[in-house]
Amino acid sequence: MKRVVLFDFHNTLATCDRWLELEIRTLPAMVLHWLFEHGYIQPPGPSSEQIEWANRLFQELRQGVRDSGLELSAVEGAGRVLSRLGVHPPASAIVDAVQELEYACLPEVEMMPGADVALQRLRDAGYRLGVVSSAGYPPFVELALEKIGLRPFFNEVITSAGEGLYKSNPELFLRAVRKLGAAPDEAVHVGDHAIYDVVAARAAGLAVIWFAAPHARRTAHLHGVSWEQAAAHGAGADAVVTGMDQVFDAVSHLN
Repeated sequence: MKRVVLFDFHNTLATCDRWLELEIRTLPAMVLHWLFEHGYIQPPGPSSEQIEWANRLFQELRQGVRDSGLELSAVEGAGRVLSRLGVHPPASAIVDAVQELEYACLPEVEMMPGADVALQRLRDAGYRLGVVSSAGYPPFVELALEKIGLRPFFNEVITSAGEGLYKSNPELFLRAVRKLGAAPDEAVHVGDHAIYDVVAARAAGLAVIWFAAPHARRTAHLHGVSWEQAAAHGAGADAVVTGMDQVFDAVSHLN
């Protein structure tokens, strides 16, 4: 019997491409610009070559995280890339830069259509709800959910940086299930990423619903995965939905 329903955050409950780009591609380069604007780097500021190198190093760092299943926080990730570039600002400056850059994305966060109705139906039916997000800056997820009015639905919000585990590691899902007082076979995970939502959650023993809405194509693209590859992995889900209005029935059918 399913008692717990977990949800991915980005492109499942909410969307903000600017934030995802920051988290997986551009953060250290944006921190370099921030440091220049705040006087930590002398004129003429970061060169185009330095920005390109920062992006490349960050891509390598993020791939290492995905391969290992061990997460780094946004601050740690930015700091490691800056160090490789020979840039050594005070640690507090990196913290301030990351916070400001992350919070600047909040005005662009939008709720996925129908998410509030789907969550209300699940909660009214007695399911305990949680979020599992591969986020390097946990406060953003909390604040974004508050902004779009969804935070009160969730008993737990679990992030990869908060746990030190990336979504490629099934243990992240097991921790979420345990925090919600359930066993893996009592839980369902709903998410749009065919690998890090479908494959990893199934490896943890959860039932999985692939949220293959149009935004899932954008997620695949941003992660460098073709839609054909995504569809092949998504086919391993227990159910496939294309809108939040289908989630309640999909969960119910799993029971």
